[in-house]
Amino acid sequence: MRSIPTDLLRAFVTVIDLRGYTRAGEQLGRTQPAISLQMKKLQELLGVSLFAKEGGAQPTEHGEIVAGYARQILALNDEMMLKLSNRDSKGKLRLGIPNDYADHFLPKLMATLARDGGDITFDVVCDLSHNLLRGLRNGQFDIVVAMTADGPSEGAFMTWKEPLAWVGAEPLDAVPEDVDDRKRLRIVCYPEGCLYRRNMLTALQRDGRNFEIVYTSPSLSGLEAAVGAGFGMTVLARRIIPSALRIMGPSSHLPRLADVVVGIYVVPDRKRSAVAQSFAARFADMFVANDGDAKAV
Repeated sequence: MRSIPTDLLRAFVTVIDLRGYTRAGEQLGRTQPAISLQMKKLQELLGVSLFAKEGGAQPTEHGEIVAGYARQILALNDEMMLKLSNRDSKGKLRLGIPNDYADHFLPKLMATLARDGGDITFDVVCDLSHNLLRGLRNGQFDIVVAMTADGPSEGAFMTWKEPLAWVGAEPLDAVPEDVDDRKRLRIVCYPEGCLYRRNMLTALQRDGRNFEIVYTSPSLSGLEAAVGAGFGMTVLARRIIPSALRIMGPSSHLPRLADVVVGIYVVPDRKRSAVAQSFAARFADMFVANDGDAKAV
């Protein structure tokens, strides 16, 4: 009896969920041709066609059956790895994550782990992405969630593009008084080194807009307080914008922003990578499930 590698099943499910080979490939840190080869190999192993000829990533009836079993197999695989890794991890997983992602995603993830009765404990550090990636290379972390400007850093477990948006205290599409080109925009931002800040200032300089940085804070709650009070405006990833703040719409005439690439990175050390990868897979599933306005790379 033939055995089906789980990496083929995970790629297949991702193609279906993201409705495309390119999106799935880049989500999994692989090229589109690599995903195509995986799908070809999977179909050869199973001896059936998984995708409709006219539908691109649309599964056939056989594909739907395979997808159902694949999800069960992957869930059991990840659960097994998590259970086993708990015994070998000495009870602690070192996670590095940007502050805003920690505020938005960690409560949901911790609640899920608590319901499952996991034994893993965590040492969480919030910092700028370049510091976190350097820490991973130096062995300070087991898993890092980090943003990069020009494509993923080496060794990404999963990547996706995160659209950015101008954020203020005014209602959607309102035109703040200081958006006039003759006046300086009041900017609230993270400290130097943050990609939100870099993208925001690059966009303003590219358009020749006058601005002044009036408030910096290393925490999302600090930015939220300043922007919510009308002290200035900022740039954040769309899906982590606090509910009290508003996206500034097209009529605000603010510069267009480039997307950032977000990745999950796992320690290369084999002894700890089984622990980290099982957790990273769970983390990755949560990011896909909460995709919202974000797009796969």
